[in-house]
Amino acid sequence: MSVTLIDKDPDPVTADLPAEIRVVNGDATSILVLREAGTAHAYALLAATSEDDANIEASRLAVELGVPEVLCRLTDVGRVEEVRAIGARPVTGVMALIGSLTASLPGVAVTTSEVGLGEGEILQVRVMPGSLVIGRPLHEIATREYLVAAIYRDGELVVPHGDTLVEAGDQVLLVGDPITLRAIADYYRLGAAQFPMQFGRSLVVWDPKGDNENVSREARWLGEVGRISNIYNAVPLGAKDRTPDWCRPLPVGGWERGIDPLAAVHPATYVIAPAKTGLFAPPSRGLSVLLDRARSPILMARGTAPWKRILVPVTDSPTSWRGLELAVDIARLVDAKITAVHVTQPKFLGGSLGQERRDAVERQVEEVARLYNLNFEVRVAEGNSIRVATTMAKEHDLLVAARRPGQKDSYFSPDVGLRIASVAACSSILHNVH
Repeated sequence: MSVTLIDKDPDPVTADLPAEIRVVNGDATSILVLREAGTAHAYALLAATSEDDANIEASRLAVELGVPEVLCRLTDVGRVEEVRAIGARPVTGVMALIGSLTASLPGVAVTTSEVGLGEGEILQVRVMPGSLVIGRPLHEIATREYLVAAIYRDGELVVPHGDTLVEAGDQVLLVGDPITLRAIADYYRLGAAQFPMQFGRSLVVWDPKGDNENVSREARWLGEVGRISNIYNAVPLGAKDRTPDWCRPLPVGGWERGIDPLAAVHPATYVIAPAKTGLFAPPSRGLSVLLDRARSPILMARGTAPWKRILVPVTDSPTSWRGLELAVDIARLVDAKITAVHVTQPKFLGGSLGQERRDAVERQVEEVARLYNLNFEVRVAEGNSIRVATTMAKEHDLLVAARRPGQKDSYFSPDVGLRIASVAACSSILHNVH
């Protein structure tokens, strides 16, 4: 964990600080100073000056920047509600003393670094008015990456279960992987888009020759809009390092041996050149390894960013709906329009059952559009799903396709998501649903 200290006069304070603590000289009530300090990417902010007004203003700005946990020191206990109203947590002298004494009692409390032998983290966030989780049961919004451990509502503990509804003002205790928990906290607090931070905190570019302009352009664009500053260029063993100055080299041992070093930097997305596959040609061995092992989306970059029109194929399968969820998150991040296409069998083959499935899929997509208040279009077509989706992709900037890792790809049993992403005219994201 890195720590940054903001102080108008840091010299007397920094004399005894560890060397790894970064110091920013400036006024924390300035949003420019907070941005310079990296507050927009912080897990938490503690406003701890001796002036209540300064602490409250710094806390207010931090909440606006989307910091999941904001603690505000107060000397005047009469301003506690004022701090809570801006979405921060007040900390008075009495509160701090009680917390310190409680944490010292054996067996009563643990620090976040002790959760899961250092592999977990706990964050408490306040659900602000307007958050998209309000009024929704937890079973609709929870994922494997985190757990809602408790909800504090109007000073009382609510033990959550799948049908528990989230309300504005709830203090939600989240437990999960430190890599992704901040993005999830953002979602609960403000209803902000998570992509691509729910998968990791870096981008990994695979362009061994260093000459694919589409890969370079789209990786830099995604890093900017996704607020990711850590971009790595994979350098295969024995290959010449052609890493550009906007990213860092990451030595790997080829696809077979290189996937583990790639995963070690916690990629939010892999950015690669489009796969070369065809009707009879399976994907390359290297791509197959990445497809089966990667736990983050794979972007096949064709240089069609910025993404303003997103196409996502949908069926009645759970895998398909995970793809739609990802497309929704991306659309909210970049303010894009979504086209959900459902391809059915001809009516004379599907019969009444096919019509029922078609109607059910349409209703579900329309409900998603209503919940997120997005620019949505639903299209239904008959025929071959790969052919229909790739034809429609010509009208879009991004295609999002979900698949199950380990899925075989052959002429008689194609990996539909892979085939569509590989031949689409626009950039494509393959989402592995584990």
